[in-house]
Order: sequence, then structure tokens, then C-alpha cells
Amino acid sequence: MSNEKLTRDQQREAARAKAKAMRESQKKSEVRKKALIISGSVVAVVAVAIAVALNWGTFFAGQAKLADGPSTAFTNGGITITKDLVVAKKKSDIDATVPTITLYEDLQCPACKAFEIPNMPQIKELVKAGKYNLEVHPISFLDGASVNEYSSRAGSALLCVADTDPNQFLDFNSALYNQQPTENTAGPDNTALASLAKQIGITDQSTLDCITNAKWSTWAKNQTPAYKAKIPGSNLTFQGTPFVMVNGQQYQGELNNAAMFLQWLQTVAPVTTN
Repeated sequence: MSNEKLTRDQQREAARAKAKAMRESQKKSEVRKKALIISGSVVAVVAVAIAVALNWGTFFAGQAKLADGPSTAFTNGGITITKDLVVAKKKSDIDATVPTITLYEDLQCPACKAFEIPNMPQIKELVKAGKYNLEVHPISFLDGASVNEYSSRAGSALLCVADTDPNQFLDFNSALYNQQPTENTAGPDNTALASLAKQIGITDQSTLDCITNAKWSTWAKNQTPAYKAKIPGSNLTFQGTPFVMVNGQQYQGELNNAAMFLQWLQTVAPVTTN
């Protein structure tokens, strides 16, 4: 028959068969497309679920790491110094009626030292008088600027003192700044940091062992805010050290100008200074 001319009835039958085949083919194509769309949606939902799970996992892991830190680092990972320069050991030790100066510092950071040297004496006087609290966050922001991860090791050493010999916290903080190594050089090793602690009168063996073993080094790294991450208790984003905040406002004046800082402090959180 393939070599004979088709009758009109045969042509119509062939056309109907061809149209039917095309309709069936189209239906099958649509079914495949729907299956692909459904499959893609399922994959997307699963991906979102995984992402959410990972984010919550990271959140809870961070909370666990915070809970596993030094005993005095209970204010969002910070050490809070109160009236008479006493390091708070529990939340009730902190006078919530006075403003808190929040400071994120990296002991390898030259800009932090530029703020520390002229400003810390007057801050200590104000805190000692009970006019402000001071919340210090020793973090590791500049390990990359040290050939032996001095930032995290020095931060760990300071956290060791905060944990087991808190009365020496501010003195050791100052001592670390006074011997701050130049960026991109090797900072003092852990034994040298323990020796420095001895020089300012720290004799507690558990504190010295903690410094030698860099017990809180990883913890200090984990408490470092991500670049432009929100600072707890504010709408501010972290953009490096030193980060100084009072009443949800960040100090952005000259770091080494103590008079300017005091004027700013009295503007954002006025108290009597005499």
C-alpha cells in the first residue's frame, strides 16, 4: 500500500491517527514538565529546610560555646567591670541603672592600643566611682596579622585571668597593651604571656596553666563577630576593632583624644563626673 495512492478515506484516517499521536505526545511532555516542576520544588524545600537547620544549628552551637566559656564572660561573651573595679561574677552584680561602656578589643590591634592608652585611665575612674559599667570583649580579629596567632592567644590569656583571677583583669589588660607586638611579627609565646602575668602579681597556678595552654584561644575566635554582623543589644554592625558602644551608639571620634571621648560619653550617657 505504501506504493499506492491513498484514498480520501485513508488520508483522513492517517491524519486522525497522526493528530492523535501528537496529542498523546504532548500530554506525555506536559506530564514530564509537571514532574520536573514538582521535583524541583521538593528539592528547593529540602534545600531551605537544610539551610534553616544549619543556621539554627550554628545558633545553638554558638550559644553552647558561649555557655562553655570563662565563668565571668556571661554578658554576651564580655567581661563586665562594675563599681570599685570589681569584675561581675553573676548578672545581679551589675548595676543596670548606670550606663555600660561596651568595648570589643583585639590585643594585637594598634588602633585598640591608641584608644586604650589615653582613655582607659579615665574610664577606670568613672567605673570605679560607679558612674558606668565597662563590658570588655577580648576577641581575635587580627590573627592574620600575626605569624603565631597572637590575637587569639593573648585574648585567651586575658580570659584566663578573668576566669580565675578577675581582680587582676584590668592590670593584665594594660600590661598586654604595653608589650603589644608589631603587626605581622611573632608575638610573645604562651610561656612569655604567663611570665608577664607573674610580673603583675598573678600567682594562681591554675591561671598560669590556663595561659600556658591557651585554654580559651578557640573560644575567643568563636566570639569574634563576623564583619558587619549585628552587635548584641544594638542595631549597630561590627566593622573592626576597637568597637566602642554606649547606649546603642558607637564612638567614631578620634581614638587617641581622651577629651573628645569624654565629651561624647557625656553626650550619649550623661552622668556627673565630679
